[in-house]
Amino acid sequence: MVFIAFALPLRAEDLGATGFQIGVLFSLFTGSVFVLRPLVGFGLDRFGRRPFFLAALIFYFGANVAYALSGSIETLYAARLIQGVGFATLSITAATITADLTQRDSRAEAMGGNIASQARGGMAGAFIGFGLVGAIPLHAWVYSFSTYTIVALLAVLFAFRAIPETGIGEGRERERRRFEFPAKHYRLLVIVFLAAFAGGVIDPYYLIYLRERFDLELYWLAVAFLPVGLSTAILPPLLGRITRSQRRAIIVSTGLLFAGGLYASVPHISSLVWIIVAFTGASIGRVLIELTKDAWIGDISGPHAAGRTFGLAALAAGLGATLGPLAGGLVYDELGRAYIFYMAAAIMTAAIYLALTFRSTS
Repeated sequence: MVFIAFALPLRAEDLGATGFQIGVLFSLFTGSVFVLRPLVGFGLDRFGRRPFFLAALIFYFGANVAYALSGSIETLYAARLIQGVGFATLSITAATITADLTQRDSRAEAMGGNIASQARGGMAGAFIGFGLVGAIPLHAWVYSFSTYTIVALLAVLFAFRAIPETGIGEGRERERRRFEFPAKHYRLLVIVFLAAFAGGVIDPYYLIYLRERFDLELYWLAVAFLPVGLSTAILPPLLGRITRSQRRAIIVSTGLLFAGGLYASVPHISSLVWIIVAFTGASIGRVLIELTKDAWIGDISGPHAAGRTFGLAALAAGLGATLGPLAGGLVYDELGRAYIFYMAAAIMTAAIYLALTFRSTS
């Protein structure tokens, strides 16, 4: 995941893609997430968690095969779509399993552990990819994804043996209840949408922005990306532990304020080092938003409807993450690179307002 986030927009640009086409590449991924997550959420409550967890890993295996064989924008689109299906299934299933196994006081820390585990795996993969870029740049893409394919296959085999069912017990009749999302929490869905939209405005263009502004070689772009990955791999469980006794709305607002303020400062910073610091700080704010949002959703879901509750929240996030890159691409092409940061900060400010006026005791 980390190597893809780094390499995909640069590879697409090298293949001649415009800013809008790069946005389409990202929105293809988020669009599949947007469509599938609610359906997966329904299936998790209906059929259990384990089948979907295994299916997600099989899709990841297929995505890595497709990336290894890709050599054009069109084939990148196909690989990105398969990856989106895998991510849509894995992310909501992992969150639902975690909600099954945790209580409120430990839920944010556990959700942070999920984020950290994914980031650590992503960093391990990134070291492989970046190492191959330095050693054999002409063949690094194919060899990297060939390696990832092998690892993904091992993950499928391990999960098949080790992952139990946490939702529907064997021999127990499935609970069939009408699903009703708590009315007072619909504002939370709007906050989730806005946060995802703001992130989608920034994510496809971060490294392109650095390369254009500072004329950086690939190696230095990798160095610039490293602090973001390391902070995501190390800090989430600690952040979850520190904030677990705090109100969810206050913590989400803090993360939004931190990320939005730092994004707005980027066009006014002339030093590459301080821009990297700003992006790293913003990523920490977004991690705080993500783990608290997942814990918040887990708080309001019952055991019979956890999958559907996460699915509805994922629908809001998917819509924001699908529209964000398209809007960011248009702004990037028509108004200029600096305006995507102002746009993201403004959207996060609106989300802060909603969070601070939230009347729930969560």
